[in-house]
Amino acid sequence: MANYTVDQLCDDGPPFAMAMLLECLRARESFVTYGAIRDELEYQLGIDTIFPTQIGFVAGTLMNQILEVDPKAPLINALITRPDGLPGKGVGGYFAKKYRNKRYREWDDVSINKKRELVDKERIKILRYGNWERLNKKLFGTTAQAKLRKPKGSEVDGFSPNGKNYGGPAESDEHKKLKGWVAAHPYEVGLRRSFGKGEIEALLLSGDSVDVLFSDGNDFVTVEVKSCRSNDEDFRRGIYQCVKYRKVKEAEHLPNTVNVRAVLVTERGLNSDLKARARLLNVRFKCVFVNK
Repeated sequence: MANYTVDQLCDDGPPFAMAMLLECLRARESFVTYGAIRDELEYQLGIDTIFPTQIGFVAGTLMNQILEVDPKAPLINALITRPDGLPGKGVGGYFAKKYRNKRYREWDDVSINKKRELVDKERIKILRYGNWERLNKKLFGTTAQAKLRKPKGSEVDGFSPNGKNYGGPAESDEHKKLKGWVAAHPYEVGLRRSFGKGEIEALLLSGDSVDVLFSDGNDFVTVEVKSCRSNDEDFRRGIYQCVKYRKVKEAEHLPNTVNVRAVLVTERGLNSDLKARARLLNVRFKCVFVNK
């Protein structure tokens, strides 16, 4: 379906948005981005392109439907956000009405700190509210939940957390080739030539292994690679692996202080949500083309 109306989107989108929010709550994740809901709706509804800003109408429709069933329900639409974890201006009217503060209607004028305070307060109420499954079933049934795509990683590295293979799938040739290339070309991923060749599958004291570790005296760079086999879910996992390895490497040297940077190297560009998340977590990312 190449064309669609906002009204159609608001009719068909809320069940899937709610299903994604329920998945978010089960995983104790903080939010679902407009971009993630857009991607799911494009797939589920057969729509070529949806603008992320239009997901705000879906979020508002969903919240209105929930409040019709339970006027005291927490504002779960506050968990539908931009990549920075803050909802767009459409949420302002709901906060203004709930907390009887008309200033919140002008959401764009509310300070970042105040927005975070309000959203954090609401998130606690959302997590403590025990009727989400009942509400979802009453409003939408379970069809959308059953149809929701389950994210799966596609990269095969074949290693357990301690860097050893215990009969699992073999490391892909593409992953292996990319690791070797990165280790031999530090300058191609933004490092000084003085770092020299990187160490492949460098073991950390936590038992984890880093795809490639570079060291230049007191400076360290941990590199996680995701080959052409990887999908967005792998990239997301890679961002958090980078955060973990950076922190572990810093901890290994305490009480001494070392400079540790984390880099994610992929063979396909990150989408806008993942780019924003990587920047927020101070993870550099670099796209290279090694496996043709």
